[in-house]
Amino acid sequence: MTVRRRFLCFSVLLACAFGCCTAEDVAAQLKAMQAQIKKMNHSLDMQSKTIAEQKRLIDDQRKDLETMRGTSPGSQPVIDDILKKFDVLEEKIDDRTAQAIKIASRKKPGDLNMAIGAAVDTSFGYTSVRAGDYDRPAGADFRMRGAELVFSMDVDPFFKSYLVVNASGDGENNDEATLSVEEAAIYTTSLSHVTVKGGRFFAPFGRLSSIHDHDLPFTTRPRSLDTYVGAESGGDGVQVQALIPIQHFLQITGGAFNKLGGEFPLLNATGQHRDGSEMTFFLKALTSFDYCNDHTVELGASAIEVPSDRIHRDLTNVEVTYKWHPKIGSALKEKLIVGAELMRNCVRTQFEVDAGPPRVLSADRRTGYGGYAYAEYFHTRHWSMGARADFFQNVDPTLASTRTDQTYTAFATYKFSEFSRLRIEASRHEYFNGRQGNEFLIQWTAFWGAHAHDFNGR
Repeated sequence: MTVRRRFLCFSVLLACAFGCCTAEDVAAQLKAMQAQIKKMNHSLDMQSKTIAEQKRLIDDQRKDLETMRGTSPGSQPVIDDILKKFDVLEEKIDDRTAQAIKIASRKKPGDLNMAIGAAVDTSFGYTSVRAGDYDRPAGADFRMRGAELVFSMDVDPFFKSYLVVNASGDGENNDEATLSVEEAAIYTTSLSHVTVKGGRFFAPFGRLSSIHDHDLPFTTRPRSLDTYVGAESGGDGVQVQALIPIQHFLQITGGAFNKLGGEFPLLNATGQHRDGSEMTFFLKALTSFDYCNDHTVELGASAIEVPSDRIHRDLTNVEVTYKWHPKIGSALKEKLIVGAELMRNCVRTQFEVDAGPPRVLSADRRTGYGGYAYAEYFHTRHWSMGARADFFQNVDPTLASTRTDQTYTAFATYKFSEFSRLRIEASRHEYFNGRQGNEFLIQWTAFWGAHAHDFNGR
Protein backbone atom coordinates (compact mmCIF):
# COMPACT_ATOMS: atom_id res chain seq x y z
CA MET A 1 0.00 0.00 0.00
CA THR A 2 1.44 3.34 -1.00
CA VAL A 3 2.05 6.12 1.47
CA ARG A 4 -0.68 8.22 -0.15
CA ARG A 5 -3.28 5.46 0.27
CA ARG A 6 -2.23 4.86 3.87
CA PHE A 7 -2.59 8.52 4.64
CA LEU A 8 -5.99 8.61 2.94
CA CYS A 9 -7.25 5.58 4.90
CA PHE A 10 -5.94 7.01 8.17
CA SER A 11 -7.66 10.32 7.45
CA VAL A 12 -10.98 8.59 6.73
CA LEU A 13 -10.77 6.52 9.94
CA LEU A 14 -9.86 9.59 12.00
CA ALA A 15 -12.76 11.56 10.53
CA CYS A 16 -15.19 8.70 11.25
CA ALA A 17 -13.95 8.33 14.83
CA PHE A 18 -14.17 12.07 15.42
CA GLY A 19 -17.66 12.13 13.94
CA CYS A 20 -18.84 9.29 16.18
CA CYS A 21 -17.41 10.92 19.27
CA THR A 22 -18.96 14.23 18.34
CA ALA A 23 -22.38 12.62 17.81
CA GLU A 24 -22.19 10.87 21.19
CA ASP A 25 -21.14 14.09 22.90
CA VAL A 26 -23.98 16.02 21.27
CA ALA A 27 -26.50 13.34 22.29
CA ALA A 28 -25.25 13.41 25.89
CA GLN A 29 -25.35 17.18 26.06
CA LEU A 30 -28.85 17.21 24.56
CA LYS A 31 -30.07 14.64 27.06
CA ALA A 32 -28.60 16.62 29.98
CA MET A 33 -30.16 19.82 28.67
CA GLN A 34 -33.57 18.15 28.33
CA ALA A 35 -33.36 16.87 31.90
CA GLN A 36 -32.42 20.31 33.18
CA ILE A 37 -35.30 21.94 31.28
CA LYS A 38 -37.71 19.32 32.67
CA LYS A 39 -36.47 20.00 36.19
CA MET A 40 -36.78 23.76 35.68
CA ASN A 41 -40.34 23.41 34.35
CA HIS A 42 -41.33 21.24 37.32
CA SER A 43 -39.92 23.82 39.74
CA LEU A 44 -41.79 26.62 37.98
CA ASP A 45 -45.03 24.60 38.04
CA MET A 46 -44.73 23.98 41.77
CA GLN A 47 -44.02 27.64 42.50
CA SER A 48 -46.87 28.73 40.22
CA LYS A 49 -49.32 26.43 42.06
CA THR A 50 -48.19 27.79 45.43
CA ILE A 51 -48.55 31.39 44.32
CA ALA A 52 -51.94 30.70 42.72
CA GLU A 53 -53.16 29.11 45.97
CA GLN A 54 -52.00 32.14 47.97
CA LYS A 55 -53.81 34.48 45.61
CA ARG A 56 -56.99 32.34 45.82
CA LEU A 57 -56.97 32.54 49.62
CA ILE A 58 -56.50 36.31 49.49
CA ASP A 59 -59.37 36.66 47.02
CA ASP A 60 -61.68 34.56 49.24
CA GLN A 61 -60.82 36.63 52.31
CA ARG A 62 -61.26 39.83 50.33
CA LYS A 63 -64.79 38.74 49.31
CA ASP A 64 -65.67 37.91 52.93
CA LEU A 65 -64.44 41.33 54.06
CA GLU A 66 -66.43 43.09 51.33
CA THR A 67 -69.56 41.25 52.49
CA MET A 68 -68.85 42.09 56.12
CA ARG A 69 -68.35 45.77 55.29
CA GLY A 70 -71.83 45.91 53.73
CA THR A 71 -73.51 44.30 56.76
CA SER A 72 -71.46 46.06 59.47
CA PRO A 73 -70.99 49.80 58.70
CA GLY A 74 -69.11 50.42 61.97
CA SER A 75 -66.28 48.12 60.97
CA GLN A 76 -65.48 49.89 57.68
CA PRO A 77 -62.20 51.63 58.85
CA VAL A 78 -60.78 48.33 60.13
CA ILE A 79 -61.82 46.45 56.97
CA ASP A 80 -60.36 49.15 54.70
CA ASP A 81 -57.06 48.90 56.56
CA ILE A 82 -57.03 45.10 56.10
CA LEU A 83 -57.80 45.45 52.39
CA LYS A 84 -54.88 47.86 51.97
CA LYS A 85 -52.62 45.28 53.60
CA PHE A 86 -53.94 42.69 51.15
CA ASP A 87 -52.98 45.00 48.26
CA VAL A 88 -49.45 45.28 49.63
CA LEU A 89 -49.30 41.50 50.09
CA GLU A 90 -50.38 40.92 46.48
CA GLU A 91 -47.65 43.26 45.23
CA LYS A 92 -45.09 41.29 47.24
CA ILE A 93 -46.41 38.03 45.76
CA ASP A 94 -46.06 39.45 42.24
CA ASP A 95 -42.49 40.53 43.02
CA ARG A 96 -41.71 37.06 44.35
CA THR A 97 -43.16 35.53 41.19
CA ALA A 98 -40.95 37.66 38.97
CA GLN A 99 -37.90 36.95 41.15
CA ALA A 100 -38.60 33.19 41.11
CA ILE A 101 -38.82 33.16 37.32
CA LYS A 102 -35.60 35.18 37.09
CA ILE A 103 -33.73 32.82 39.44
CA ALA A 104 -35.08 29.67 37.75
CA SER A 105 -34.07 30.90 34.31
CA ARG A 106 -30.65 32.17 35.40
CA LYS A 107 -27.66 30.38 33.94
CA LYS A 108 -25.82 28.11 36.32
CA PRO A 109 -22.06 27.42 36.39
CA GLY A 110 -21.21 25.06 33.59
CA ASP A 111 -24.48 25.58 31.68
CA LEU A 112 -22.65 27.23 28.80
CA ASN A 113 -19.08 27.40 27.67
CA MET A 114 -17.20 30.63 27.31
CA ALA A 115 -18.57 32.85 24.53
CA ILE A 116 -15.86 33.96 22.10
CA GLY A 117 -16.20 36.55 19.35
CA ALA A 118 -14.02 38.74 17.20
CA ALA A 119 -14.02 41.79 14.96
CA VAL A 120 -11.65 42.68 12.15
CA ASP A 121 -11.69 46.32 11.08
CA THR A 122 -9.56 47.54 8.14
CA SER A 123 -9.57 50.53 5.82
CA PHE A 124 -8.02 52.20 2.81
CA GLY A 125 -7.74 55.96 2.83
CA TYR A 126 -6.45 58.95 0.95
CA THR A 127 -5.81 62.25 2.68
CA SER A 128 -4.43 65.60 1.61
CA VAL A 129 -3.75 66.59 5.23
CA ARG A 130 -0.15 67.71 5.66
CA ALA A 131 2.24 65.92 8.01
CA GLY A 132 1.93 67.04 11.62
CA ASP A 133 -1.84 67.52 11.43
CA TYR A 134 -2.68 63.84 11.06
CA ASP A 135 -1.49 60.60 12.63
CA ARG A 136 -0.70 58.98 9.26
CA PRO A 137 1.29 60.20 6.23
CA ALA A 138 -0.50 62.18 3.55
CA GLY A 139 -1.55 60.29 0.44
CA ALA A 140 -2.76 56.71 0.07
CA ASP A 141 -2.67 54.41 3.06
CA PHE A 142 -3.94 50.95 4.04
CA ARG A 143 -4.56 50.45 7.71
CA MET A 144 -5.52 47.69 10.11
CA ARG A 145 -7.71 49.72 12.43
CA GLY A 146 -8.24 46.88 14.84
CA ALA A 147 -8.33 43.11 15.35
CA GLU A 148 -10.36 42.37 18.45
CA LEU A 149 -11.10 39.26 20.51
CA VAL A 150 -13.95 39.21 23.03
CA PHE A 151 -14.31 36.57 25.76
CA SER A 152 -17.31 36.52 28.09
CA MET A 153 -18.82 34.05 30.53
CA ASP A 154 -21.10 33.70 33.53
CA VAL A 155 -18.81 33.24 36.52
CA ASP A 156 -21.65 31.99 38.74
CA PRO A 157 -25.26 33.01 39.43
CA PHE A 158 -24.01 36.31 40.89
CA PHE A 159 -21.30 37.62 38.55
CA LYS A 160 -20.42 37.83 34.89
CA SER A 161 -17.03 38.68 33.42
CA TYR A 162 -15.62 39.63 30.04
CA LEU A 163 -12.27 40.35 28.42
CA VAL A 164 -11.55 42.39 25.28
CA VAL A 165 -8.10 42.14 23.66
CA ASN A 166 -7.31 44.39 20.71
CA ALA A 167 -4.39 44.91 18.33
CA SER A 168 -4.11 47.86 15.96
CA GLY A 169 -1.51 48.98 13.47
CA ASP A 170 1.07 51.38 14.87
CA GLY A 171 2.55 53.69 12.23
CA GLU A 172 5.43 54.69 14.52
CA ASN A 173 6.39 51.03 15.01
CA ASN A 174 6.83 50.00 11.36
CA ASP A 175 3.07 49.42 11.20
CA GLU A 176 3.32 46.44 13.54
CA ALA A 177 0.17 45.55 15.48
CA THR A 178 0.31 46.58 19.12
CA LEU A 179 -1.56 44.20 21.43
CA SER A 180 -3.41 45.62 24.43
CA VAL A 181 -6.12 44.69 26.94
CA GLU A 182 -8.90 47.19 26.27
CA GLU A 183 -11.39 45.83 28.77
CA ALA A 184 -11.31 43.25 31.55
CA ALA A 185 -14.19 43.57 33.98
CA ILE A 186 -16.48 41.75 36.39
CA TYR A 187 -20.04 42.87 37.08
CA THR A 188 -22.97 41.71 39.17
CA THR A 189 -26.08 40.03 37.75
CA SER A 190 -28.15 39.30 40.89
CA LEU A 191 -28.70 42.71 42.49
CA SER A 192 -32.14 44.23 42.02
CA HIS A 193 -32.10 47.47 39.97
CA VAL A 194 -28.33 47.88 40.53
CA THR A 195 -25.22 46.70 38.65
CA VAL A 196 -21.75 47.02 40.16
CA LYS A 197 -18.80 46.74 37.77
CA GLY A 198 -15.09 46.69 38.51
CA GLY A 199 -11.90 46.34 36.48
CA ARG A 200 -10.90 47.97 33.20
CA PHE A 201 -13.83 49.09 31.07
CA PHE A 202 -15.39 52.01 29.20
CA ALA A 203 -17.44 54.41 31.31
CA PRO A 204 -20.67 55.50 29.54
CA PHE A 205 -19.64 59.14 29.21
CA GLY A 206 -21.93 60.73 26.62
CA ARG A 207 -23.22 58.57 23.80
CA LEU A 208 -20.24 57.44 21.68
CA SER A 209 -17.20 57.53 23.97
CA SER A 210 -17.98 54.16 25.52
CA ILE A 211 -18.03 52.13 22.29
CA HIS A 212 -15.20 50.75 20.17
CA ASP A 213 -14.20 52.32 16.86
CA HIS A 214 -15.68 49.52 14.73
CA ASP A 215 -19.10 49.95 16.44
CA LEU A 216 -19.38 53.66 15.56
CA PRO A 217 -22.12 54.72 13.11
CA PHE A 218 -19.33 56.29 11.00
CA THR A 219 -15.71 55.40 10.29
CA THR A 220 -13.79 58.02 12.30
CA ARG A 221 -14.45 59.13 15.87
CA PRO A 222 -15.40 62.82 16.15
CA ARG A 223 -12.28 64.90 16.83
CA SER A 224 -14.06 66.72 19.65
CA LEU A 225 -14.38 63.42 21.55
CA ASP A 226 -10.83 62.42 20.70
CA THR A 227 -9.50 65.69 22.07
CA TYR A 228 -11.68 66.39 25.11
CA VAL A 229 -12.28 62.82 26.32
CA GLY A 230 -8.99 61.38 25.07
CA ALA A 231 -10.29 58.77 22.60
CA GLU A 232 -12.49 56.07 24.17
CA SER A 233 -13.57 56.64 27.78
CA GLY A 234 -11.70 53.66 29.16
CA GLY A 235 -10.14 53.41 32.60
CA ASP A 236 -9.42 51.21 35.62
CA GLY A 237 -11.93 51.63 38.41
CA VAL A 238 -15.32 50.78 39.81
CA GLN A 239 -18.80 51.82 38.68
CA VAL A 240 -22.33 51.56 40.10
CA GLN A 241 -25.29 51.78 37.73
CA ALA A 242 -28.81 52.01 39.14
CA LEU A 243 -32.16 51.81 37.39
CA ILE A 244 -34.44 53.96 39.53
CA PRO A 245 -37.55 51.87 40.38
CA ILE A 246 -40.18 54.26 39.05
CA GLN A 247 -42.57 53.97 36.12
CA HIS A 248 -40.45 56.26 33.93
CA PHE A 249 -37.02 55.11 32.71
CA LEU A 250 -34.26 56.83 34.68
CA GLN A 251 -30.73 55.45 34.96
CA ILE A 252 -28.03 56.89 37.24
CA THR A 253 -24.37 55.87 36.90
CA GLY A 254 -21.41 56.87 39.04
CA GLY A 255 -17.84 55.70 39.43
CA ALA A 256 -14.24 56.37 40.42
CA PHE A 257 -11.23 55.66 38.19
CA ASN A 258 -7.49 56.14 38.04
CA LYS A 259 -8.18 58.12 34.86
CA LEU A 260 -10.68 58.22 32.00
CA GLY A 261 -9.62 58.45 28.37
CA GLY A 262 -6.82 56.52 26.74
CA GLU A 263 -4.83 59.66 25.95
CA PHE A 264 -5.40 61.49 29.25
CA PRO A 265 -2.29 61.33 31.48
CA LEU A 266 -2.22 59.14 34.58
CA LEU A 267 -1.48 61.55 37.40
CA ASN A 268 1.33 60.66 39.82
CA ALA A 269 1.96 57.42 37.92
CA THR A 270 5.32 56.74 39.59
CA GLY A 271 4.88 58.73 42.79
CA GLN A 272 5.13 57.37 46.32
CA HIS A 273 1.56 58.24 47.27
CA ARG A 274 -1.45 59.04 45.09
CA ASP A 275 -3.82 61.55 46.58
CA GLY A 276 -7.54 60.89 46.18
CA SER A 277 -7.85 64.21 44.36
CA GLU A 278 -5.67 62.80 41.58
CA MET A 279 -8.31 60.22 40.70
CA THR A 280 -11.13 60.73 38.18
CA PHE A 281 -14.77 60.78 39.26
CA PHE A 282 -17.68 60.17 36.91
CA LEU A 283 -21.45 60.75 37.09
CA LYS A 284 -24.24 60.35 34.53
CA ALA A 285 -28.04 60.51 34.33
CA LEU A 286 -29.96 59.08 31.36
CA THR A 287 -33.67 59.06 30.55
CA SER A 288 -35.89 58.52 27.51
CA PHE A 289 -39.36 59.40 26.25
CA ASP A 290 -41.56 57.55 23.74
CA TYR A 291 -44.43 59.21 21.93
CA CYS A 292 -46.78 58.42 19.04
CA ASN A 293 -45.44 54.82 18.99
CA ASP A 294 -42.84 55.67 16.34
CA HIS A 295 -40.65 58.26 18.07
CA THR A 296 -38.12 58.08 20.90
CA VAL A 297 -36.05 60.84 22.49
CA GLU A 298 -33.17 60.11 24.87
CA LEU A 299 -31.60 62.75 27.09
CA GLY A 300 -28.43 62.39 29.11
CA ALA A 301 -25.99 64.46 31.14
CA SER A 302 -22.47 63.33 32.09
CA ALA A 303 -19.61 64.80 34.08
CA ILE A 304 -15.93 63.90 34.55
CA GLU A 305 -13.86 65.64 37.20
CA VAL A 306 -10.30 65.42 38.49
CA PRO A 307 -10.22 67.67 41.60
CA SER A 308 -6.41 67.86 41.76
CA ASP A 309 -4.85 71.31 42.10
CA ARG A 310 -1.94 70.29 39.90
CA ILE A 311 -4.02 69.25 36.88
CA HIS A 312 -7.70 70.02 37.37
CA ARG A 313 -10.10 68.54 34.84
CA ASP A 314 -13.78 69.46 34.57
CA LEU A 315 -15.56 67.96 31.55
CA THR A 316 -19.36 68.04 31.22
CA ASN A 317 -21.53 66.64 28.47
CA VAL A 318 -25.16 66.89 27.35
CA GLU A 319 -26.43 64.30 24.84
CA VAL A 320 -29.64 64.18 22.82
CA THR A 321 -30.75 61.29 20.61
CA TYR A 322 -33.87 61.18 18.46
CA LYS A 323 -35.08 57.98 16.76
CA TRP A 324 -37.88 57.56 14.27
CA HIS A 325 -38.63 53.86 13.97
CA PRO A 326 -42.00 53.15 12.33
CA LYS A 327 -43.52 49.90 13.51
CA ILE A 328 -46.35 49.67 10.98
CA GLY A 329 -46.05 49.39 7.20
CA SER A 330 -42.26 49.42 6.99
CA ALA A 331 -41.38 45.96 8.35
CA LEU A 332 -38.75 47.71 10.47
CA LYS A 333 -36.70 48.54 7.38
CA GLU A 334 -36.76 52.30 7.65
CA LYS A 335 -35.55 54.41 10.54
CA LEU A 336 -33.85 57.71 11.25
CA ILE A 337 -31.37 58.44 14.03
CA VAL A 338 -30.26 61.96 14.94
CA GLY A 339 -27.67 62.34 17.70
CA ALA A 340 -25.77 65.25 19.20
CA GLU A 341 -23.38 65.89 22.09
CA LEU A 342 -22.26 69.25 23.46
CA MET A 343 -19.28 69.44 25.82
CA ARG A 344 -17.67 72.02 28.07
CA ASN A 345 -14.02 71.26 28.82
CA CYS A 346 -12.18 73.18 31.52
CA VAL A 347 -8.52 72.35 32.23
CA ARG A 348 -6.37 74.11 34.82
CA THR A 349 -2.65 73.30 35.03
CA GLN A 350 -0.51 74.48 37.94
CA PHE A 351 3.21 75.07 37.39
CA GLU A 352 6.17 76.74 39.09
CA VAL A 353 7.26 80.23 38.12
CA ASP A 354 11.02 80.86 38.20
CA ALA A 355 10.95 83.86 40.58
CA GLY A 356 13.47 82.66 43.12
CA PRO A 357 12.68 81.63 46.69
CA PRO A 358 10.08 81.36 47.98
CA ARG A 359 8.53 79.17 45.29
CA VAL A 360 5.78 80.85 43.33
CA LEU A 361 2.97 78.82 41.78
CA SER A 362 0.81 79.90 38.89
CA ALA A 363 -2.11 78.29 37.11
CA ASP A 364 -3.16 78.37 33.49
CA ARG A 365 -6.88 77.86 32.96
CA ARG A 366 -8.41 77.08 29.59
CA THR A 367 -12.11 76.53 28.88
CA GLY A 368 -13.45 75.38 25.55
CA TYR A 369 -16.70 74.15 24.03
CA GLY A 370 -17.13 71.44 21.46
CA GLY A 371 -19.34 68.68 20.19
CA TYR A 372 -20.86 67.05 17.16
CA ALA A 373 -24.22 66.36 15.55
CA TYR A 374 -25.07 63.70 13.01
CA ALA A 375 -28.04 62.15 11.25
CA GLU A 376 -28.26 58.68 9.70
CA TYR A 377 -31.16 57.47 7.59
CA PHE A 378 -31.66 53.71 7.12
CA HIS A 379 -33.37 53.31 3.77
CA THR A 380 -33.42 49.49 3.78
CA ARG A 381 -32.03 46.73 5.94
CA HIS A 382 -28.77 47.00 3.99
CA TRP A 383 -28.32 50.68 3.05
CA SER A 384 -27.90 53.73 5.27
CA MET A 385 -26.38 57.16 4.73
CA GLY A 386 -25.75 60.22 6.80
CA ALA A 387 -23.77 63.36 7.59
CA ARG A 388 -21.90 64.73 10.59
CA ALA A 389 -20.59 68.12 11.72
CA ASP A 390 -17.96 68.33 14.45
CA PHE A 391 -16.19 71.26 16.15
CA PHE A 392 -14.19 72.08 19.28
CA GLN A 393 -12.21 74.99 20.70
CA ASN A 394 -8.56 74.84 21.68
CA VAL A 395 -7.76 74.27 25.36
CA ASP A 396 -4.07 73.37 24.91
CA PRO A 397 -1.98 76.03 26.69
CA THR A 398 0.93 75.34 24.33
CA LEU A 399 -1.12 76.64 21.39
CA ALA A 400 -1.86 80.34 21.33
CA SER A 401 -4.41 80.05 18.53
CA THR A 402 -8.05 80.47 19.45
CA ARG A 403 -9.41 79.07 16.19
CA THR A 404 -12.08 76.38 16.17
CA ASP A 405 -11.25 72.96 14.75
CA GLN A 406 -14.03 71.88 12.38
CA THR A 407 -14.80 68.69 10.45
CA TYR A 408 -17.65 68.03 8.02
CA THR A 409 -18.33 64.41 7.08
CA ALA A 410 -20.62 62.42 4.78
CA PHE A 411 -20.85 58.63 4.97
CA ALA A 412 -22.74 55.67 3.49
CA THR A 413 -22.91 52.12 4.80
CA TYR A 414 -23.86 48.84 3.16
CA LYS A 415 -24.47 45.86 5.46
CA PHE A 416 -24.11 42.55 3.68
CA SER A 417 -25.44 40.90 6.83
CA GLU A 418 -25.30 41.40 10.59
CA PHE A 419 -21.70 40.18 10.44
CA SER A 420 -20.10 42.19 7.63
CA ARG A 421 -20.34 45.69 6.21
CA LEU A 422 -18.68 48.16 3.88
CA ARG A 423 -18.58 51.89 4.58
CA ILE A 424 -17.45 54.94 2.59
CA GLU A 425 -16.65 58.23 4.30
CA ALA A 426 -15.47 61.62 3.05
CA SER A 427 -14.40 64.45 5.38
CA ARG A 428 -13.31 68.07 5.15
CA HIS A 429 -10.96 69.22 7.96
CA GLU A 430 -10.24 72.78 9.07
CA TYR A 431 -7.54 72.92 11.74
CA PHE A 432 -6.46 75.38 14.44
CA ASN A 433 -3.45 76.52 12.42
CA GLY A 434 -5.57 77.52 9.45
CA ARG A 435 -4.63 74.52 7.33
CA GLN A 436 -7.28 72.54 5.52
CA GLY A 437 -7.44 69.03 4.17
CA ASN A 438 -9.70 66.41 2.66
CA GLU A 439 -9.91 62.77 3.64
CA PHE A 440 -11.52 59.79 1.88
CA LEU A 441 -11.88 56.37 3.56
CA ILE A 442 -13.20 52.94 2.59
CA GLN A 443 -13.78 50.73 5.63
CA TRP A 444 -14.66 47.06 5.68
CA THR A 445 -15.49 45.25 8.89
CA ALA A 446 -16.31 41.64 9.73
CA PHE A 447 -17.65 40.12 12.95
CA TRP A 448 -17.84 36.50 13.99
CA GLY A 449 -18.83 34.58 17.07
CA ALA A 450 -20.57 36.10 20.06
CA HIS A 451 -19.51 39.68 19.47
CA ALA A 452 -21.52 42.13 21.52
CA HIS A 453 -20.87 45.23 23.64
CA ASP A 454 -23.04 47.36 25.90
CA PHE A 455 -23.80 49.66 23.00
CA ASN A 456 -27.01 48.45 21.37
CA GLY A 457 -27.27 50.60 18.29
CA ARG A 458 -29.00 53.50 19.93
